[in-house]
Amino acid sequence: MKNAILAISERKETLKQIRKELSEQYEIITFNNLLDALDMLRESDFDIVLLDEYLTWFNFAEAKRKLNGIGKDFVVVALLDDENEEILNELKNADIYNYMRAVRATEKFFSDNDYSEEKIEKCKAWIRKNLEILKEKRKLEEKLLSSEEETEIVGQSSRIKDVKNLIEKVAESDLPVLITGENGLGKELVAKEIFKKSDRRKNNYIVVSCASMPEETMERELFGYERGAFTGANASKKGLLEEADGGTMFLDDISAMDIKCQAKLLKVIEYGELKRVGGNKTRRVDVRFIVASDKDLKDETEKGKFRKDLYHRLTVFPIEVPPLRDRKEDIPLLANYFLNKIVRELHRDTPVISGEAMKYLMEYSYPGNIRELKNMIERMVILSTDKIIGIEDLPLEIKMKSDTVENKTVVGVGPLKDILEQEIYSLADVEKVVIAIALQKTRWNKQETSKLLGIGRTTLYEKIRKYGNKILNSRFSYSNRIFI
Repeated sequence: MKNAILAISERKETLKQIRKELSEQYEIITFNNLLDALDMLRESDFDIVLLDEYLTWFNFAEAKRKLNGIGKDFVVVALLDDENEEILNELKNADIYNYMRAVRATEKFFSDNDYSEEKIEKCKAWIRKNLEILKEKRKLEEKLLSSEEETEIVGQSSRIKDVKNLIEKVAESDLPVLITGENGLGKELVAKEIFKKSDRRKNNYIVVSCASMPEETMERELFGYERGAFTGANASKKGLLEEADGGTMFLDDISAMDIKCQAKLLKVIEYGELKRVGGNKTRRVDVRFIVASDKDLKDETEKGKFRKDLYHRLTVFPIEVPPLRDRKEDIPLLANYFLNKIVRELHRDTPVISGEAMKYLMEYSYPGNIRELKNMIERMVILSTDKIIGIEDLPLEIKMKSDTVENKTVVGVGPLKDILEQEIYSLADVEKVVIAIALQKTRWNKQETSKLLGIGRTTLYEKIRKYGNKILNSRFSYSNRIFI
């Protein structure tokens, strides 16, 4: 399977040349703007994000911040026209440590005069290097995830204590459990903890990610199939539900399950019966179901995307996992927990997070939740060479955090304090401020922004184009901007 690269550049020739030279070895997806690329990154996994320095609305720090907000694991490689102290400092401030050079003063990735195998191989070598870095990072992740301690739910806040109490209560029964909450919260840890404390803990525990399983194969993977049920079914196969008989099944992202599978799953939950694809024989199974969703299933039922009868069956015992921003008192515990685990795997001396650095960590809102905190700690440990992790080791998005109105700026519009002190506003002024704030609040998720504003996505695009230069002036210093 090819490694996947997401290339972002407003220069058509640059994207064309990237596709031409790298597509044989890598899966290349290209976008000419960051906003659409972010949507793709949310939906698909990539190993490398190749980021051109010429992005009209963003500098490197801003672009990296938005990429980090996705909460996924990839390497960012900058594409530069030239190496100078200013641009290298910008990369450092953005926590981007890898870059490749394009040809100066040209719109082409490789110019006609500089089109050589040597240059192409240099480009590919950079890609291979970053893929190796990512490979090592993922090995570390696998080690961390394989340890028994990873199933531990860390925290002493009242919100997380409530979750632990609910786990204790529901573990004693065979009731279906619905775990809800945002991405990156560790909903699978909650499910695993329920299983470990249940009477079924000695039997099978099967995890199914509904979002990552193709719709056309989900039914036969879950329910199994009989010989001849479809082309290629040369033998009968037991499904995952039969494999889980007597044990527990955790269905993650259940909102992604198609309606047909939902109907068959409901029958299994209510009657403990199923039929394999292409079969007529009714088979009995005894499975305890734990499901998770980051979407509001009630809203999904109203949209016709989720069965109401299944929804009511699954909500007998709901557990809501709070976002990290609502239990900030747990951040020091979590930070030191991840710190100790990472240094053990790296065989390093354990550094100490300074009081000032911890204060900054606690003030951050963590849109990627616990997963984002873990990635931050991991990155700081890998990059730090001192025994103390200080403010200078923190990611830029944390160092720029401020909770005071006086220091907040609506990007491309001006200081929020000055905006609020105006006596008279034009409709255009109000509109561009509202759009800018909404975009920042949703971290440039256009679908969420249009929903928040109550306008269509096409209308939002038109507004962004209308106020583009006013909302976001091109490439001015990030150090003067504090995001709301």
